[in-house]
Amino acid sequence: MTKRAGFTLISTLVAIILLAVGMTTLAGASSNTIKMQTLAQNRTNAIALARSYMETVRTRDPWTIATESPVQLNADGSASSSGAFIRTLTVAVTRQDLLRIDVSVTYPRATQPVTIITSFFRGNALVAP
Repeated sequence: MTKRAGFTLISTLVAIILLAVGMTTLAGASSNTIKMQTLAQNRTNAIALARSYMETVRTRDPWTIATESPVQLNADGSASSSGAFIRTLTVAVTRQDLLRIDVSVTYPRATQPVTIITSFFRGNALVAP
């Protein structure tokens, strides 16, 4: 009886199958990582857009601030009909002269929009003498 050295056909097939399973798992993990990075970047952009617009709203005359209809935006905040982000402004009077201002930005593949909320005191209206 002679001793054979080397790999058998079965051990080679097992090695190939294990390699294929490992490569498929690695490709899936890489794909999932890219999806999560894209989602995180979209969320970061949405937060920046909401903060920027909230600062713009806070510079307005408190007596003229009102709810606005949704606006589509690009990632840089410019209004665009093909924009991936949707911004809404909701204003509610919670108490006399106290406003609750909500700026929400919906981004691609989001389950919930990013919302920034602030309160704004209007004070008494100026009366001309």
